[in-house]
Amino acid sequence: MNKLFLLGTMVCALGMMACGQSEVSSHRSSPTPTPQRYDYSTIELADRFTNKLETAKWDDVLGIDGMEFAPVYLGDIKPLVQLTYKPELTGNRIDLDDHKMESPTDSTLFLTIDMNRIVGLPMSIWEYYKKPEYRRGIMAFPVFLENISNDTMDVGSGDLFTNIIVEAKNKDGQWQRLSHPYIFECGTDKKTIFLAPHQIAITAMPVCQGDFRTLLRLVFLLNDDKCLYSNVIEGFVDEEMLNPKKSTK
Repeated sequence: MNKLFLLGTMVCALGMMACGQSEVSSHRSSPTPTPQRYDYSTIELADRFTNKLETAKWDDVLGIDGMEFAPVYLGDIKPLVQLTYKPELTGNRIDLDDHKMESPTDSTLFLTIDMNRIVGLPMSIWEYYKKPEYRRGIMAFPVFLENISNDTMDVGSGDLFTNIIVEAKNKDGQWQRLSHPYIFECGTDKKTIFLAPHQIAITAMPVCQGDFRTLLRLVFLLNDDKCLYSNVIEGFVDEEMLNPKKSTK
């Protein structure tokens, strides 16, 4: 009887210890909930233009003021989205002086490049305003920017996502900036591009030629020197564009 009583007590104690350890372990390892993001591959991108698209030279898309990441769509998530290649026609502009919006953080936006589809490059924002809409003949990947928060976000100025830049890995495996935030001339960026809760923006990342195969990514520059990074894709750059001494983390 004593042996049976002792064995039962040990089993009970071990069971209680295991339960306690399980509860502690479960509590410690509970992950932070991941915000839900839409499956962008289910969105059909309707493009009424059929002109030929070709890869570009980096010099064709890297301007002195910066690289133009203009919206081809802004608004609600829908099964079918009509692409607009004249940036000023995409809507979602507001005068920031009259409305308060939140500044984005890496937990309120989601940025991704879709390599499975090809779109064209929108018109330059400096085109004559009366010029009819057309699609530039440069091949590009659609880029999705989603507001995954419950607040309205300030995501751009004028007709551009001014804080999106391109980075590439150099031979030393370091990320290096290929472009810089877009700089507007005085008085041209009065309107702010916004995304309401759970809305998306679609822009275009040009597919460029080069003599060096490497990894590329987009970076949305945030306040306080913080960054939101896209997924990483393979691409080409000109090797002379990469200087190991000018790298980022």
